[in-house]
Amino acid sequence: MKLILYILLLLPTLSFAKEVEVDTFLVRKEDELADLLKTLRQSKSDAELKLNNLNFTEELKEVLKHPGSGIFDYPFDKLTTMSTIKSPDGVFRLFNWNTENENQVHSHFCYMVRKGRGGKNQIITFKEDKFTLGPHPDGMLTPNRWYGGLYYKIVPVDIGRKRYYTMFAYNGANRSVNKKILDVFWFKGKSLRIGYPLFQDERDKEELHRRVFIEYSDKATISVNYEAGIEKIVFDHLRPETPNLRGMYEYYIPDMSYDAYFWENDFWNFQADIIVGNDKEKSRREYYIDPETGEEKFKIVPIDWVEPTSGGMGEKHTPAEIENGNQDPKAKKKEKKEREKRAKKEYKRMYKDDRKQRRIARKNAKRTNPRSAYKNE
Repeated sequence: MKLILYILLLLPTLSFAKEVEVDTFLVRKEDELADLLKTLRQSKSDAELKLNNLNFTEELKEVLKHPGSGIFDYPFDKLTTMSTIKSPDGVFRLFNWNTENENQVHSHFCYMVRKGRGGKNQIITFKEDKFTLGPHPDGMLTPNRWYGGLYYKIVPVDIGRKRYYTMFAYNGANRSVNKKILDVFWFKGKSLRIGYPLFQDERDKEELHRRVFIEYSDKATISVNYEAGIEKIVFDHLRPETPNLRGMYEYYIPDMSYDAYFWENDFWNFQADIIVGNDKEKSRREYYIDPETGEEKFKIVPIDWVEPTSGGMGEKHTPAEIENGNQDPKAKKKEKKEREKRAKKEYKRMYKDDRKQRRIARKNAKRTNPRSAYKNE
């Protein structure tokens, strides 16, 4: 009886000791990884970069093999120049980083960890394919054939009983062009599939794409993010600096208007020309018949516009901010003021154009019918 009582009293101590051991292991390994990552970022040549990246990768793979849920729950806050993003439902976690060589060409690395049976983790290695994949691969891919990117946001969506993960990624393609990518992760048994036809085409609304590439000038900064308040993916609308540069994405810049995707009928529907702020949609397209030509046209109509005070749009990320998940407070405050200024300017311009359209419509209506309904406006 005394032996049984002794064992019962000892059990909590053993459990506690095991938890301390797990935490101690991850704390120690995080410090080692942080030192290796710092060394990697300080590489002075391509040869040194390759060696330091190999050392960091080998150490990380050993850590990811560590059994139990610690890999999913431990914050890894010291790994500030890489992503350790976790899916909102806790199904998987990504350990994701990039390197930049002397020619300013980016390479990307990613490991996915899934919870396996018996506390053993499933580790999926991503391999960037720069040779056989084109700049805009549109087929289904696997981790062994991957375009490369830094994932910074995950939005799960369900179709029936099947769950798909909308992935947001950044790719510093080369010295003149950057990419933002919208893609889909889904699982077939233990296998990861990349790409699923969930994105409506901007021009051909009947066509669905497996992924979306948004390419822009390396000198520009754009936002592609999920706005939970309006449940939409909101992103900058891009245009070439001049019309004759169309298709040359190193000259594509944001034009201060925004497009979006909203989830409906089991896919992401495209929506053009929206204005958001205070986590609410601030404009919509309103269609009307031109009294002169009889053609259907549209104008942008504000919806109870309120001056943004919280930034409204998702934060605009530089590559370092995406990796770190942080932004300098002063830069953030300055960017917020600039966004508010642009929003006010856009609001005034929109109303000015609207008033101009109304004046023209009134004038045309009076010519054809002096008793126009516009006289009461």
